[in-house]
Amino acid sequence: MSISAKELAQKLNLSAATVSMVLNRKPGISEKTRNMVLSAAREYGYDFSRKGDPDAPRGVIQLVIYKKHGAVVADTHFFAQLTEGIDHGCKEAGFELQISYFYANQDIDAQVRALADKTFHGLLLVGTELEKEYFHYFSGLKMPLVVLDTYFEELDCDSVLINNVQGAYLATNYLIDSGHEKVGYLRSSYPIGNFSERADGYYKALRHHKLPTDHPYVHRLTPSIEGAYQDMLRLLKEEHIETAQAYFADNDLIAAGAMRALKECGFSIPDDVSLIGFDDMPMCDFLEPALTTMEVPKQYLGRLAVERLVHRISRTAEAPIKIEVSTRLHERMSVKR
Repeated sequence: MSISAKELAQKLNLSAATVSMVLNRKPGISEKTRNMVLSAAREYGYDFSRKGDPDAPRGVIQLVIYKKHGAVVADTHFFAQLTEGIDHGCKEAGFELQISYFYANQDIDAQVRALADKTFHGLLLVGTELEKEYFHYFSGLKMPLVVLDTYFEELDCDSVLINNVQGAYLATNYLIDSGHEKVGYLRSSYPIGNFSERADGYYKALRHHKLPTDHPYVHRLTPSIEGAYQDMLRLLKEEHIETAQAYFADNDLIAAGAMRALKECGFSIPDDVSLIGFDDMPMCDFLEPALTTMEVPKQYLGRLAVERLVHRISRTAEAPIKIEVSTRLHERMSVKR
């Protein structure tokens, strides 16, 4: 005689709701718990015939990673963690994950046709480098769609992204509260949505403290370590810029490159110049001094995007929503208080 779901829950000392969610392939259950329940269900003879094989995928989620220039969307810890979260989210929800890349410098029409030939149930688009004029290529597929890591007011779809305004505001506010009146901005020279929103947060903090927003301490740097280093070194040596007491950087890579250039030109960090980054990449612990930065829950961001897409697959008629995930300060040694 087969065991019931209620009896299975009692044997495993789990709630009936948890066991039901696993057996019905619902998201929100850890992979460890899911595997434990399924293993016990087979051991005790649970009848899967009415629900089908719980290990069979409910469908396919297509992850598209859009690359315009690859300066930001690269093989970094940020995107490795983001993709890992997406993968975990798909496994929890019982969906198979397929990954493809789109390149702005190649034939977009041909790439979209190739994508349209695939069989999948929902599209997750990493739009970090996406320009809004390219969005119609993906919305035209008429599939459930969630855009991850960017947002445009014109997009008629769900979006899941970092609360960039909040993160930049908190970072800049932290520098000001630490006693710095001349707070500069190491701004990405590549225009993407996330960085534009971080600029909004930076200037919002200055206005809140009634500090001037028209100042000479905004420097445009390439959003990579080597690029930011070369750009900052040129500004310091050739243009002899006046430096601020402290800088907020659009990401950790920019902060790390600028730190190297500043130290090479004789500045002490943080005694002469304080720095704060954004993303909390592992290298922050290994810089000298260790970099204070805004921590982004990268895996959670990926899992949340999958959860929203799974919801969208079954409820296509609902109005789209925008979900922003908060950041938090990770204090280290690069800010003088």
